[in-house]
Amino acid sequence: MGCASPCYVRVYKHKTLIASYLKPNMMRTIHCFFSGGKDSALACYIAKKVADVRKWRFVLVHIDTTIAIKQTREYIKQYAEWLGAELITIRPEKTFKEYAQRFGMWPSLYPQRFRWCYRELKLKPLTKYIHKNYHKGDVVVMGVRKNESKFRNEFYTSVFFERDYNGVKALVWAPLLYVDEPTIEQLIKQFGIPRNPVWKFGFSGECLCLAGMPLHRVALILRYFPEECKMLLEIDDAINRNRRSGKPSAPFRLAQAGFATLREFYQRVVKTQLTLDDFMPRDTTSTKKEN
Repeated sequence: MGCASPCYVRVYKHKTLIASYLKPNMMRTIHCFFSGGKDSALACYIAKKVADVRKWRFVLVHIDTTIAIKQTREYIKQYAEWLGAELITIRPEKTFKEYAQRFGMWPSLYPQRFRWCYRELKLKPLTKYIHKNYHKGDVVVMGVRKNESKFRNEFYTSVFFERDYNGVKALVWAPLLYVDEPTIEQLIKQFGIPRNPVWKFGFSGECLCLAGMPLHRVALILRYFPEECKMLLEIDDAINRNRRSGKPSAPFRLAQAGFATLREFYQRVVKTQLTLDDFMPRDTTSTKKEN
């Protein structure tokens, strides 16, 4: 896999941290967080194998953001069945639509305080779960990878690390931290891991908050997922109907591109196939072959 040596070196460097959590004869549980994406599907498969060998309890934990694509919600259950794992679903206190109406705006990447989607839909339910279910000796597993984003590349520095969840310190294992995309694909195929039908669109479909989603991907969702398209447009209408400032609000990337609302983007771009093509990634290889 290419990354094996660096991974083992990093694990060795942090053996003291690991040993302080994983003491012999201690009852422990692996809490594996599963979004329905490729990375978490592979990470949870690996973690389940470890749990089976060690005879540890294993739970698959899914955070229901209340704004996922239907096929992804179905895949979560199918994957848990295939893996033979206990599935625990946790939810935020309110739905995405309720939070959107409360905050009166689409979530934004910047400034951080405007990224209410991550805080309310994921971080708070996750922290609440950890406080209730995590015990000394347990392991939290996440399918994060360094090369997914600049933030993750700088923030995550070790396969094993300690994270403080509002007063509860937990051992976190990120087995895929140094694994690249081709290797992910190779291992999913090699292990026979069932595929989420949404993956072919380039994302997991577990959270349609649209905070940092590129324009072409927003267009794909609005065009190929009619049920979710209707839901998102209704949320957009609700947000802009209740704006105190009177100024329109659009998802972050759309606003950067000059669109006032999601509905405007839908009317101007998604309904016009020719315009939609302008937002799609182009296959330069096939173009060269044609020329």
